[in-house]
Amino acid sequence: MDFMSYQSGIKYSDVLELEIADGLKQLLIDYGFTRRRILKLQSGDLASILGIDDYIAKIICNAAKRKRQ
Repeated sequence: MDFMSYQSGIKYSDVLELEIADGLKQLLIDYGFTRRRILKLQSGDLASILGIDDYIAKIICNAAKRKRQ
């Protein structure tokens, strides 16, 4: 992705692989999230941490779960 540096791209490659909007990927990376960390949270907790609507957090959590399968 063009907005990521090479080093960040490696560290957060699992987030970059999620099927969500690039802006959400960047938000997750800005907050230091990895897919593993996302999977440990409930969507409501993720929404509170990121300051986003719960339904957007559910989309993120579902994308992380789909990637695991």
